[in-house]
Amino acid sequence: MKISKRWIGVAAAAGILLAGCSSSSEDTAAEAPAEEAPAAEAPAEEAPAAEAPAEGGTIEPLNIHIVAAKTGIISPFDIQPAEAFTMAIDELNAAGGIGGQQATVTWTDTKSDPALTTQIAQEAVDAGANIIVTTCDFDFAAPAATVAQANNIPALSLCLGDRKGTDLVTIGPMSLSPSPGNAFKGSAAAEFAFNDKGWTKAYVLQDDLLEYTKSLGSYFKGRWTELGGEIIGEDVFTGNEQLDPAANVTRLRDGAKDADVIIIPSVVPAATTMIKAIRDAGITTPIMMPGAAVDGTLVTGAIPNISDFYSFPFACMSAYCEGDPDPDVKAFGDAFKAKTGADPYLAYPVLSYELGKALGAAVEFAGSTDGPAIIKAFETMPPTDYLTGPIAWSETCHHTTGRQQRVVEYQDGKGKFVTLITPEKIASVDPGNPCEAAQSTAG
Repeated sequence: MKISKRWIGVAAAAGILLAGCSSSSEDTAAEAPAEEAPAAEAPAEEAPAAEAPAEGGTIEPLNIHIVAAKTGIISPFDIQPAEAFTMAIDELNAAGGIGGQQATVTWTDTKSDPALTTQIAQEAVDAGANIIVTTCDFDFAAPAATVAQANNIPALSLCLGDRKGTDLVTIGPMSLSPSPGNAFKGSAAAEFAFNDKGWTKAYVLQDDLLEYTKSLGSYFKGRWTELGGEIIGEDVFTGNEQLDPAANVTRLRDGAKDADVIIIPSVVPAATTMIKAIRDAGITTPIMMPGAAVDGTLVTGAIPNISDFYSFPFACMSAYCEGDPDPDVKAFGDAFKAKTGADPYLAYPVLSYELGKALGAAVEFAGSTDGPAIIKAFETMPPTDYLTGPIAWSETCHHTTGRQQRVVEYQDGKGKFVTLITPEKIASVDPGNPCEAAQSTAG
């Protein structure tokens, strides 16, 4: 069964104080609004309440603690997603609450420090958190998710893509993400490159900084070779703040001279440093990032005239990209700017906004704020359209199924929507992993 959009007046919360989303390092909390703000025109009709809640339980007020970065290396991927998540909770509060209860949100800066993340997560547990929201990357989310798992508290990542965060084994069954995962993204990118662009020779320049970047590259290569594509060269770099791309670019000049495309599974700012160095060296071969982490104004701000570059975000945000086929994407971007004062600089806020709305639905579906009951609701709710199309989670993998990846092409510093893509097949990289199997079954 498909449920239509659960958009509860995106502009309704424009008058509600956005707390918990400041870029300062101080803890902040979102206060429950005293009364509902007047609703603006909704871009889609509100969905009916989910049917058949789980047996038993009680809906208590949600005490949500965001354990994510406002500063440090991972903060570009946490700040706006955390703001969008809080925006969704504010909208639910304005519409009467979650199960009739007003939720609160507290956000403590992890400073991109895993050791501090563990401490903050434990403090959240001690403060009575019944939901812990973790950072957008597995390596930085795992410490908080491990604490949440030990206390049977849902650990909802803002947008992590590596399967280790959602396979129900590495962390455990309480960890969940709104991302479709790297198996989906890497496979989709390979199919677009081979089938749509007709490219057959790829040079892979792999960032080994994170589990995210490494698994994204693995799934691209796996699907690329399954399709019959050739990898004519490979190189590795570590995308930290000390990155010097000179040696990689020197090797790439000869190694990629016959390549149709250069694949760079990485994150900003390392990716833009590498791409700029490649272009400054006079190498004009198309470059592709087989995921969403190198996109938006984080790219165009660093390389204003970037051309022949392709990314795979979850939405084509109107602040830097034109042509998204879903008008609600623009409506969301406008509402986000009205709420926070800034345009989205990446598409990740779309995922975390949907996560916030899905959390509200899951609590009401479960009829409880018990942690395992909420997770069970996520697993069993029907596919639901919270913004960009129907998505669902499963009992074997806590990445989403049902998403369609956007392909965005950059020419002269401007992004343009190209197509929607869902992979026909997921690459067989880790056959025993339940998330690989879940995406394959969904496809």
